[in-house]
Amino acid sequence: MRRLALNAAILFCSGFLLAGSAHSAEGRAVGVNPDALARFSGTDRILAVGADISMGEQVVTGPSGQVQIVFSDQTRLVVGPGSTLTIESYLFSGNTANKFAINALAGSFRFISGRSPKAAYSINTPTASIAVRGTKFDFNVTRSRTDLMLYEGGVQLCSTSGQCQELDNFCDLGAVDASISQLIRHSDPVHPELSETFRYARFQSPLMSEFRVSGAGKCAQPPEDSGVPPSLAPGGDGAPGPTTQTGPQTGPQTGTQTPGATRNPTFGN
Repeated sequence: MRRLALNAAILFCSGFLLAGSAHSAEGRAVGVNPDALARFSGTDRILAVGADISMGEQVVTGPSGQVQIVFSDQTRLVVGPGSTLTIESYLFSGNTANKFAINALAGSFRFISGRSPKAAYSINTPTASIAVRGTKFDFNVTRSRTDLMLYEGGVQLCSTSGQCQELDNFCDLGAVDASISQLIRHSDPVHPELSETFRYARFQSPLMSEFRVSGAGKCAQPPEDSGVPPSLAPGGDGAPGPTTQTGPQTGPQTGTQTPGATRNPTFGN
């Protein structure tokens, strides 16, 4: 009888541990501005520095919120103010991910791939799919469009209708609605206006050093041969911006904020 009871206890504990592992941590919030939470199965928890981020959780930020996340494979992700993103899948093997899929529903984001294979990464938005080629980029998401700015590596940006563009040059922009995918080079006349919607190209000071991209500010400026003096061009890496919480603290984020996404002159929202 005791043996039966012991076996039952072992089975119960094993089942409990397995259930817990299904919601184990895949990432960690290393920088948090207040007004950010993680949502899972209808339950919300306030995010703070050091909080775990797990598969299946939805990260939600308010107007002053921001979360900087490092995953187990050293992929780095910034969830900007007024944004919503779900960690759809993160299948980890050794020190890399076999599958890393996220669903960005709305807002502004920065993505820096880690040591996982390129084919493991996928990002979906309401209007686009992003195939990562091992890279660094920012992207803005609304219900009707997705805009992406490339800094390093390459991406394939496809509309839901299957029209795709390959971005492989520094400062390339991709603009997608449900049916049209457009590639906009740095020299294109509409590039400066659209580039102003990328908050982290213009203001990197809210980010920790490992989340910054060298030279990103140049993409928010006209090309050097455009005839516009750099001193008159908008944005730049050193421009002042909001502060970032890197340890326990409270209070709202302050400073300048740039809209996450606005109208592209080439087609409407």
